[in-house]
Amino acid sequence: MTAHMARSMVSAEFLKLRRRRGIFWWSLVLTSGAMVAAFTTLVILHLNDPGHYGPAGGANNFTHAMEALIGLGGVASIMIGASAGAGDLGAGVFRDMATSGRSRVSLFLVRVPGALLLQLPLILGAFAIATVASIALAGTDPAPTASLIAEYGGWVLAGTVLELILAIGLSSLLGSRATTIGVLLAWELIGARLLQQFSFLGDIRKALNSTAIDNLRPGGPELLPMSVGAAIAVVVCWAIAALALGAWRTHTIEA
Repeated sequence: MTAHMARSMVSAEFLKLRRRRGIFWWSLVLTSGAMVAAFTTLVILHLNDPGHYGPAGGANNFTHAMEALIGLGGVASIMIGASAGAGDLGAGVFRDMATSGRSRVSLFLVRVPGALLLQLPLILGAFAIATVASIALAGTDPAPTASLIAEYGGWVLAGTVLELILAIGLSSLLGSRATTIGVLLAWELIGARLLQQFSFLGDIRKALNSTAIDNLRPGGPELLPMSVGAAIAVVVCWAIAALALGAWRTHTIEA
């Protein structure tokens, strides 16, 4: 596959996702919309009762905003990834694409950069809003430092991009957008968190994607601490596994 063809295929994947207005607008609400709403609320509270509510910005509110963003941005990423992975099957166009002579594996792989072209601007836009608001509205509170901003930025990107890749791989495997969204949300919100609490599993719990992402958070977790290098390795392994399963299913599924 030539570079020009690859760019064309990636662009086509992005346009297919961009045309799904529901996915785009809900993802925008969950990212930038949530950040605007949060800081607007904090500003109103501070103006109405400055003695009880501190400035809307500052380092402390920045960290809270990042914790909200990685959660809500993760949901948006799952929605985008699930649509990217199962969209062609759901629309009934995969048969035509599979018989066009293009490699099925390449048809799968271009879904990742195509989805990233939609997801990353949404995440980075929300991150920029939270950062600017935290600095501009810090008042008498200490503003977030450059290193803190960079560390949380890396954490948010790692968590949301991993969710996107997991959703692409799982939806390609299952062939269902709705099922993928339900399974991943249940896993992230309930399943993985429960397993982290099962002490009899020992260090096996460190292989969970949620444990790895927790350890990439600035300051790290109190539960199941591990080195940054080990956490990155776990994240990479989950991403590779998801991509491998998705590519295998796309290669073997009957058109």
